[in-house]
Amino acid sequence: MTTREKNALGTMKASLTVRVCLDGQTEDIENVNHAADFLQRWPIERRGHVYRTALNACSAAIAAQISASDAMKAFAGFARVSGILVPSGEAMVLEQRTVQIRMPKQGRNMMK
Repeated sequence: MTTREKNALGTMKASLTVRVCLDGQTEDIENVNHAADFLQRWPIERRGHVYRTALNACSAAIAAQISASDAMKAFAGFARVSGILVPSGEAMVLEQRTVQIRMPKQGRNMMK
């Protein structure tokens, strides 16, 4: 889901809203400040490289060193890798897929 907001120049820009679910609680992360706040509440024992990357990106966006859009993309990646990202569709149905094994073609590279 995306929302529209005015940037510092007064022009409209799209911002990414990331929906996460942690411990049964769903939360919409709508901006970089909200993402940074969520990351500060993240359990210490679950913090790792992806967490640190997302937190650094949010901090850089707050300091205007990178775009808010890039920071929110980093946060969305953190949420996906952490398994807390809620799919954007209301009801997402995944079909079961079968695995097909491809065998090499017979007759190629055979010595004559």
